[in-house]
Amino acid sequence: MNRSVPSASILHTGQLGPKYRAILPRAVREALHVTEGDTLLYLVDGEQVRITTRRQLAQEIYGSLAEEDGRDFTHEISAERQAEAQREKP
Repeated sequence: MNRSVPSASILHTGQLGPKYRAILPRAVREALHVTEGDTLLYLVDGEQVRITTRRQLAQEIYGSLAEEDGRDFTHEISAERQAEAQREKP
């Protein structure tokens, strides 16, 4: 199987420290906008792992619900639920 690094990617190296703790290079921390104590998400796809944050994953999922004409189902659902909640108020 031929695996290659995507052309827009920049390769960085890190180390695995004591107790298997990953040491993230500064460029990776800056790309993720994380600081000490932040939670990271590891998305495992076969033998490949992608590191991201909850915020970044939520933004991807949110954006994936948009239609080509610009409509966004998350906004539509939210508006419907808010209107329904207003109708149910005494």
